[in-house]
Amino acid sequence: MGHMLRSDLMTLCDVYLQPEAAFKTLDQLGEMGCVQFLDMNAEIPPFQKQYVSELCRCAEMERKLRYIRSEMEKDGIKVYQAQKEPSALPPNEMIALENQLEKWEDDIIEMAANQVNILKNYVRLLEMHYILEEVGPLVGDTEFTMENVLVQNKVEAGELGGQLYVTMGLVARSRCYSFEMMLWRVSRGNIYFRRAVEDKIIKDPQTGLEVRKVAFIAICQGEELNIRTQKVCNGYRVNIYPCPKSNDERLDTLDKLREETLDIEQVLKKTYYHRCKALRVIARQWDTCMVQVKKAKAIYHNLNLFNLDITKNCLIGQCWVPNLDVPRVQDTLQQTSESVGTTVPSFMTKCVVPAKPPTFHRTNKFTHGFQALINAYGDSTYREINPGLFTVVTFPFLFGLMFSDIGHGIILVVFATWMILKEKQYLAEKSDDEIWNIFFGGRYVILLLGVFSIYAGFMFNDIFSRCINISGSYWLNQHYSEILAVSEKFDLNPSMITGRVYWFGIDPVWTLSNNQIMFENSIKMKFSIIIGVAHMMFGICLSLFDHMYFRRYYAILLEFIPQIVFLMCLFCWLIFMIFYKWFKYGAKTRDITLTPGCAPQILILFIDMCLLSKSKPVEDECLAYMFSYQREIQIGLIVVAVLCVPVLLFGTPVYLVYRNKRKREICVTQMSNFRRYQRRRDTEVLTKQLEEIMKAKVAKYTTSFGELMIHQSVSTIEYVLSTISHTASYLRLWALSLAHAELSVMLWKMIFRIGLSKTTYLGILYIFLTFAIWAMFTISILVVMEGMSAFLHTLRLHWVEFMSKFYLGRGWLFKPFSFASILASEDDKTEAICKRKAKAAEAEAEAKI
Repeated sequence: MGHMLRSDLMTLCDVYLQPEAAFKTLDQLGEMGCVQFLDMNAEIPPFQKQYVSELCRCAEMERKLRYIRSEMEKDGIKVYQAQKEPSALPPNEMIALENQLEKWEDDIIEMAANQVNILKNYVRLLEMHYILEEVGPLVGDTEFTMENVLVQNKVEAGELGGQLYVTMGLVARSRCYSFEMMLWRVSRGNIYFRRAVEDKIIKDPQTGLEVRKVAFIAICQGEELNIRTQKVCNGYRVNIYPCPKSNDERLDTLDKLREETLDIEQVLKKTYYHRCKALRVIARQWDTCMVQVKKAKAIYHNLNLFNLDITKNCLIGQCWVPNLDVPRVQDTLQQTSESVGTTVPSFMTKCVVPAKPPTFHRTNKFTHGFQALINAYGDSTYREINPGLFTVVTFPFLFGLMFSDIGHGIILVVFATWMILKEKQYLAEKSDDEIWNIFFGGRYVILLLGVFSIYAGFMFNDIFSRCINISGSYWLNQHYSEILAVSEKFDLNPSMITGRVYWFGIDPVWTLSNNQIMFENSIKMKFSIIIGVAHMMFGICLSLFDHMYFRRYYAILLEFIPQIVFLMCLFCWLIFMIFYKWFKYGAKTRDITLTPGCAPQILILFIDMCLLSKSKPVEDECLAYMFSYQREIQIGLIVVAVLCVPVLLFGTPVYLVYRNKRKREICVTQMSNFRRYQRRRDTEVLTKQLEEIMKAKVAKYTTSFGELMIHQSVSTIEYVLSTISHTASYLRLWALSLAHAELSVMLWKMIFRIGLSKTTYLGILYIFLTFAIWAMFTISILVVMEGMSAFLHTLRLHWVEFMSKFYLGRGWLFKPFSFASILASEDDKTEAICKRKAKAAEAEAEAKI
């Protein structure tokens, strides 16, 4: 698990690599995944860096491989995963792989072009055959010859008319109606238009998409009207085919089309076979080539971050390394230099330049999901306490309180267990489905959510809106059988004889009672307040450890103690009254002032406490307070809580102004002495680094009082107001738990209870049907939708109510150079660099000309 409580200690190092060993060294470091390189050439444009040519060559090879992959996906060719992950593509093998990929691409492009041409001919024959089959019966035995046309015109019009033009083709089904209306408008109704009854699905040879088309025939008179018709057909992208003039020609054409279609189908089958055969051969090597190219591209990208020292003939870079991994990195540099045989070995030295280290938490597959929830809020500040460790327990626990059902928790556990058992299979098969990746990445989170939901279900005694009775109820029946036979409902008096207290959770009798909701309201509301205050106090206590670790001892007296006292004076007192009321008042006592009817309302007592007003008893014979001197104690607590506010507001700024003034004078004196008496033997680089450190110290202690006061005022106001609002926010534990239980009861009564109420033989069928409906709504609504709602509310309770008490989240994440993360991501940021480089090369060539 590593440093889960706090982030790893990081070291900024200077790395010196020999050019001949640089590629292999970064190859080894990429496999280790524990080094993050910094850009030493930030002022140089990316397309002008040293290894940009090699980077673009790798990007071009990756583009070719992606194109080949897309062609394999079109034909359903499966890519074989490499049994052993290959190393990065060596520079001396780059030309051979480029030639091989170019040959593969040319062959695939040629095969694809041939296949498209054959498909075009095949589609043309299919469309022509479909038109003649569908439009032929509409034309019948009509012959479109010049003699027939002229005779018909003389008979009907009495004079020689214009020539008839026949247009036959296919139009998309979605455009057929508008196409017909457009023809009708441009011809003013002087057109004969008929379309086929049955349409046909035609596959586009270019895109591979299926388009539903319908055949039509349009006959118009006159050349001008024919020109208009042709323009409309072009606008609607209609495929027009020539119409045979006689019926015999149409029949002969149909026979020829059938023969040609069969011949082309045979050609297509053979073409497809050879294409698939070639792609299957490539598929066995595709994954290996892609991994090699991606690794090489990542290496050249990181080599561009180095600075080339021409005088010393070496590459100089800076990197962040976790302290635990520094010996490994040094050993890797030494071993790589020995294997390559360089005259000067590569080495690494620690850097003294002041810089803010990145945050790195070592996680495993179990804790990774919980740490991702924290990182979604913000990256931890370097070395501050990590909430992810505590979230492993608190997150599932709070979720379980809102999702308290044994049955629903079992569903979550089964689903998470299935994903864990299939873990290796799905990790090997990389999925592009983002939603599935989120669920699969949080499989261990879902497992614990289900486990704690089962625990909370036992606590609230709820399993699919039903209860379980394990050890017998506390309530005992004291009525005779005659009364039970007459009364449907009867009261149970707690002052009478009762049994043993139910061993764990809520007594099952409450499920049968009329006042179940009132009882659960009271229990769950108080329980949510207790859990909420405990959760917030835990967050404040964690801030104490941060103050001690960063040696902010003044913050312990001026921030931590006032915060914890303020919270304890108000809400810890509220929790004390809840427990005191539970233990003091009972139905079996003979003192009337200690019966439940005389118990004062805690909410009224708390409001009166905050308003400094005197509480009144519930009844005349009852007491207003639960014990003597309660009002005086409450007034004292309010006074102490109010006095904590000015300490929070003014304590830290006043102290920091005094301390910063003294520290700044010391730092200025040290810097002046350093500039005056610096030793000659110090190098210029070391002198500059030490001076930067001193300037950073002076700048650290130059914050003005106004800035400190504004910051502390905002922090104090936020804490005082949020203490009340955050406590009220934990009532969502009560609200969502109650809503979840009531929805479960509603589904049981409205759906599944219908099947159980049937007493005939058809009741068996009713049970099957209602169970299917009930199960569908249970999983879709109660498990998925309610689970997502409870998850988001739990996330908010951690981000806002818990983490705001101690977590700053102002750091930046450690992103090492790792082949594992590079191969898992699909981001490609080199295309713009390569385009810019190509434009620059073209401009340079034109300038030379």
